Amino acid sequence: MAMGKPTWLLDDKQLERLINHDWRTTIRDGEAEAAESLRKGTRMNGRHIAWALLREAIKVARVAYAAPPRSGYPHKSALPEGVDEVTVWQMVSSYLRGELENLPEPDTKAPRPSAKQISRAEVILELWHNAALAGKGDKKRLKKAVYAKAAGRKPRHIHAATGLSYKQLWKAQEEASNDLWEIILRFSKKSIDKT
Repeated sequence: MAMGKPTWLLDDKQLERLINHDWRTTIRDGEAEAAESLRKGTRMNGRHIAWALLREAIKVARVAYAAPPRSGYPHKSALPEGVDEVTVWQMVSSYLRGELENLPEPDTKAPRPSAKQISRAEVILELWHNAALAGKGDKKRLKKAVYAKAAGRKPRHIHAATGLSYKQLWKAQEEASNDLWEIILRFSKKSIDKT
């Protein structure tokens, strides 16, 4: 396939960023991620790598670009919901009185992704939004369903929200992964040819 003008639209700045991206490292990290999630005996191919990269990109974007706290809505009360529930303030006051040896830690949060993970997520999501499932039928509904599945939603919830059957969802996931893998290969070859 000739590397001419793509059928999807990217401006020059986006195209330059995609060409200059370190695709070797991205593919290697995608292989490692896919190897962890594959069933035993399954042969890994590009579709699995692209799917693993999309899932990681969604996780990283969720942590790196968290929404600001809601405003204008009532907040949860500081009072315990049950008789036996111990609040953080009760544990802190116990620590201050000397009843506890260590100060309790607040609720744990997902670890902050590295700069490499964030830039990889931006590139993969840019490809996803601009090129995946391009030219397919009901593109908006298919992309919504595949994105929800990559984000970890259960297929039955996706079926209820979009009306796609399990077979249609699987086919859309497969096509989206193949589309992403084809584009990743095109850009990786272009970046290798540039060096």
